[in-house]
Amino acid sequence: MLIKTNIKEIIEHVVKNNIKITDNSCSGKCSKCGECCTNLLPVTQAEIDMIQRFVIKNKNRPQKHVLIMQNRLTCPYYDGKKCLIYEVRPLICREFYCYKKPSEELGEKIMKEKFITVDMWQIAKEIDKYFKGKGKSK
Repeated sequence: MLIKTNIKEIIEHVVKNNIKITDNSCSGKCSKCGECCTNLLPVTQAEIDMIQRFVIKNKNRPQKHVLIMQNRLTCPYYDGKKCLIYEVRPLICREFYCYKKPSEELGEKIMKEKFITVDMWQIAKEIDKYFKGKGKSK
């Protein structure tokens, strides 16, 4: 049975330790396992714009080949070893560490700002239209 909730309630549960996060780190350092690289993320429009500019500038394409190893719930910019948009990753990605308790400050910031939950595959699909359009004009 699905339970309706919102991002505020999810963050409150995580901050209060009602939701357990598996520690996949190696001695407190990111193991780059990709377990946290989900496709559903709370982001701001500014973050989406920044990601779009970065992806186009660096010609990063969605990592569809990773789907064979993983599932469609993985971020399209995780290549199985690293984040391809690391320099411009959203706040939720910058602040998340599986080996520490989430901060209340982060929870409050996410609740105050205008974050929308997006499917990163939809974002990647929209950005990919840019590359397809460039190929046709040549």
